[in-house]
Amino acid sequence: MNTLDPIYRQRFSEKYLQLFHDAWRHSRFSPVEGLRWLRIYARQKKMARRREAAEADGLMIPPVMIFSATNHCNLQCKGCYAGQRMKEGAEELTLERVEQLFGEASELGTGVIMIAGGEPLMRPEILWAASNYHDILFPVFTNGILLNQGSISYFRQTPNLIPVLSLEGNRTYTDQRRGEGIHVRVMEAMDQLKRTRHLFGLSLTLTRENFEELTQPEWLWHHYKLGCKLFFFVEYVPQAEHDLHLCLTEDQKGELQGRLNVLREELPALFVNLPGDESRYGGCLAAGRGFVHISADGRLEACPFAPYSDVSIRDLPLKEALTSRFLNRIRRSHHLLTEARGGCALWENRTWVEAQLKASYSS
Repeated sequence: MNTLDPIYRQRFSEKYLQLFHDAWRHSRFSPVEGLRWLRIYARQKKMARRREAAEADGLMIPPVMIFSATNHCNLQCKGCYAGQRMKEGAEELTLERVEQLFGEASELGTGVIMIAGGEPLMRPEILWAASNYHDILFPVFTNGILLNQGSISYFRQTPNLIPVLSLEGNRTYTDQRRGEGIHVRVMEAMDQLKRTRHLFGLSLTLTRENFEELTQPEWLWHHYKLGCKLFFFVEYVPQAEHDLHLCLTEDQKGELQGRLNVLREELPALFVNLPGDESRYGGCLAAGRGFVHISADGRLEACPFAPYSDVSIRDLPLKEALTSRFLNRIRRSHHLLTEARGGCALWENRTWVEAQLKASYSS
């Protein structure tokens, strides 16, 4: 491990907790939302102490876990990184093992589990399991098509679950990637969420084509007024070389952090950039330095965009799986993984990643 890593880890931890403090600050004049975020902030600080205790014993615990709850989806979006896995047909984790996983993550100090897919609302029992772990915040990334009065009511009753709807920008961009009429249906879902006064977010995949629109204060103000209080900006990661033309340009990447800083000053909302300014944290945050990914069939992976693994939580407790030789090899080289044409340095350096995987099996 790089000797400077503790400094970067501390820097990331402070920024991570600042996000929850900002959420409380934005909502403190609302009795309901203010109290909600104050409780979340207190729980996140408690989880940070659990991570520190584990790391004192030599175990690196990711503050954030991405769990792909299912490989199944009701849409066939262009360029979806999970699309290939839908074709593989691997057996998904049982509900019992998922419940155990959430409990293990809570004990270790993972504070946020992003539930992704496929489409997670196709396995609603996963959300029922998540609702029992109040120390963890569960953003649920959904295409919004399966949201109805019943599921929205359930989200409202479980404040540690936050629906995050996916958009590509305006109607043209969204329908081109997700299918005809999808933009209208997502907007209808947003309207239902606003009328119930439930907190929700938007996940916005930034490409070279939609960058200007999605980073404009006017566009974001419009959606803030529609009820969205949380914006995830996800830099596009190509799934093949012929998709590289959709990646952000170097100029756009250079402008992004500056635009986000302005937005944070102008809008009383939360903005999360994925992967974010990793150079500030010494390189790639995957493999447990900041986050880790668990596939629907239980493979523990450095990143959802680099689906390589040498361990499975189907066979091992999470604590033991996190000691993976493969993940440790990537963590030791994080400072080398800082540049990428797309949004993922591991995807960009996948030949090197594959070599590390082979080495982890032979060592």
